[in-house]
Amino acid sequence: MRHASSLLAAVVVAAALVATPIAAQGPVSVTPAANKVLAPVPATRQFEHWGQIEQNYDDEENSTSISLALSFDNRQRDAFARRGHGVSAAEMQVGFVFAGKTMMAAPEVATLVIKLTRSAEAALDFDRKTVGDLHLVIDGKEPIVFSAPLVQRNAVNSAHGRIRDVQDTYAVVLSLPQFLRVVNGQKVTARMGEQIFDFTGGPLEAMRDVASRIVVTP
Repeated sequence: MRHASSLLAAVVVAAALVATPIAAQGPVSVTPAANKVLAPVPATRQFEHWGQIEQNYDDEENSTSISLALSFDNRQRDAFARRGHGVSAAEMQVGFVFAGKTMMAAPEVATLVIKLTRSAEAALDFDRKTVGDLHLVIDGKEPIVFSAPLVQRNAVNSAHGRIRDVQDTYAVVLSLPQFLRVVNGQKVTARMGEQIFDFTGGPLEAMRDVASRIVVTP
């Protein structure tokens, strides 16, 4: 779990440079001017998901990360990663980082990390067909388009010097207004190339749980 938090914090820094919403014809990006009114932070309750939330303070950076890791069994994987294109395992992480030990100001961004395990051949085929954008749809409204860079690729299964399976890690950075829009949605889906993700249910509940931790000290 410590690794999950460390990766999340690193991705916030690295991906923020490239993962701001981008304009495209058809789908639209949310601009700061459209985000003057924040959707509410979810009230604390018993959220219905199977993930684990961890809070860690980094002495060197003087910052605190709140992150959640959500692994999927086969049934959950198939519900989350629809049209799976050979996806054999999936994991989702979501969280944010704020300065100091006490939250004196709301975080500016939240980071969504999606990990997919599949054959090396399927991963390379996905690379050829995908431009690295994630189209996020909230309650059937116009998609918001984000950059979703591949930030890490690890071999997870090899034999006789040949890599059989890889785990790919994609990162999406959402502004706070966008993150709150997502967690206040009832049905949230996303598309990356031909790959469809359905966050409705447990994954969305997990994101709401993380968002509920945005509590600014007066």
